[in-house]
Amino acid sequence: MHRPGEFLAAAALIVGIAPSALASDAALAEAANKEGSVTIYACDPPQTPLYVERFKKLYPKVQVHTYVAGCWQIYNRHSSERQAKRQAADVFFATEDVMSRMSSEHLIEPYSSPELVNFAAAAAPSGKDYLIVKTLIYGMASNREFTKGMPMPKDWLDYVEPPAAWQDRVSYYDPRTSSAAFSLLAALYQNFGVEKTGAIYKGLVSVHAALAPTTPAGMSKLLSGEQPIMFYIMNNHFGSAASKGAPIDFHVPTSGTPALNFGIGATQAAPHLNAAKLFVDFMLSDAQQIIQKNNEYSLRSDVKPPAGMPAFGELKLMPFDIDRALGDQQNLLQFWQEVTGVK
Repeated sequence: MHRPGEFLAAAALIVGIAPSALASDAALAEAANKEGSVTIYACDPPQTPLYVERFKKLYPKVQVHTYVAGCWQIYNRHSSERQAKRQAADVFFATEDVMSRMSSEHLIEPYSSPELVNFAAAAAPSGKDYLIVKTLIYGMASNREFTKGMPMPKDWLDYVEPPAAWQDRVSYYDPRTSSAAFSLLAALYQNFGVEKTGAIYKGLVSVHAALAPTTPAGMSKLLSGEQPIMFYIMNNHFGSAASKGAPIDFHVPTSGTPALNFGIGATQAAPHLNAAKLFVDFMLSDAQQIIQKNNEYSLRSDVKPPAGMPAFGELKLMPFDIDRALGDQQNLLQFWQEVTGVK
């Protein structure tokens, strides 16, 4: 369990990347300056503006345009634009389920960034064209000011027979619209099987758990105490709130947690390919400081874990086959609707 004080105490341990690690080689930067523009499709609303702001300061001659929406929403838009021969996206930055689909459809331009020498091998998944920029983990959150005396969830299986005290106190997300929620559904299914996974979601329904439409909406109800227990929270959202003094706790489930990777790549036939590669290099170098300071995991060797969180290698991670999940996507969503009754 992690509390705000740990984040504040650990803040002094944060170290940035050495200046020598900043992107990128002069020839690529000059080529990007000549192109003069880059368009980024991303599904990370809280952090994308931070990356863009820093990139613009480093490369002021490159105009940056963004389209930020849900992960599958940006995929659908890109697919439609390519079919209409009006491709706009130079860079795709999304969760790994979307990036894996993009790679399998040959929509990502292969690029071996020179920054990869500073990363664990897992940052360049075998057989894929995208690169892993950062990793998040799932945990269970509770607002201790509104849950005093209640038994708190410590594992996914605690929801199989949830206590009556959780009635109308829990929120979760819709896997039809949330990549994170879908990846969790698939990971639970792969690790626990159909019966236990179905029982977990039926347990949520039994205590009238509410589907939060967005992460900010779920966070708002967690902090206000309206729904002071979250079925899951990503560690960056927890860390951001906890570092500001919110009375919330984070539990890594005892049976393990999936990792949610964010990948990046230049799009196939990118209108501004050099600028796209420059942005990829930037995300693997200078932007890693922003990633760490915003409580997200980097696979870069010279970046520490998020403040107050265990090292990535110390976590008990659930095995998760992203390609299998994508192949089962429609069946999994139908299964989820059947067990929850959500239309």
